Amino acid sequence: MKRKNKYITWVLCLGLAAFASSCRTSRQIQPVALTEHTVEERVGLIVNQSIPYRTFSSSLRFGFKPGVNREGITVDAQLRIVKDEMIQLSLRIPILGTEAARINISPDKILIVDRMNKMYFTESMENLKKHLPFDFDYYSLQSLFTNQLFIAGKQEVTPGDYASFDYREDEFSAVLSWQDSRGIVYGFTGDYSHRILKTEVYKTGKAVNMNWDYADFGQISGNRLFPMKMSMALTVPDNLISMNLNFSSVDIDTAFELKTDIPSKYKPIDINRIIKLIQSF
Repeated sequence: MKRKNKYITWVLCLGLAAFASSCRTSRQIQPVALTEHTVEERVGLIVNQSIPYRTFSSSLRFGFKPGVNREGITVDAQLRIVKDEMIQLSLRIPILGTEAARINISPDKILIVDRMNKMYFTESMENLKKHLPFDFDYYSLQSLFTNQLFIAGKQEVTPGDYASFDYREDEFSAVLSWQDSRGIVYGFTGDYSHRILKTEVYKTGKAVNMNWDYADFGQISGNRLFPMKMSMALTVPDNLISMNLNFSSVDIDTAFELKTDIPSKYKPIDINRIIKLIQSF
């Protein structure tokens, strides 16, 4: 049970940030063939296609299912991101719309505040990483939720990293990948538009892997396209944990303040109590 809860904790952390647009969705009916590029050119095109931002703010529907035979939840939420500083997800009580829980992730720690029961959970990212099946950090999570290429352990992908990716392609899709020192493979599948359509993380022969899919790309500021829907499936021993994110009403580079306080009367709790809170929705 403790091992499974560690995986669930990790997925909850993954569900802390994302953004997209309320503009119309762009759908490609017929596939378009790729133009030939070197690996360095392909990586550069994908990096340049990424959305530039300082802050994100968006309303969304957050769906989470902690196992194949478990009931899932879907709730309204508010997402706010300050790039390289903090990701905040506020879960709302159905119908009432008031905040039931708030989740903050920074490069150093995670904080989950249960407002309904006046409790909180906090843990350093360094300790949390010891329980994760992959070598993720804050910047990797931020990249997953903003449809960007990443190298775990690095704040951003720079031109000096381009040649480190392995590269293969067929007529309509290109796959960039790299492997870390633990033998974990990170793969990114794109198309002619240089958007990332899928990110995969896996280790050959192991029972843990993750697929993160992007869909319903919509046009936002600067005539850029961004996925309005994301879905994640995490395969763990004898189970499947899943998450869905549907975004709307996104604001980019608007000023806001993030709440980081813990009310003095709130009691500290462990992650098992937090999981029960999420399931209670």
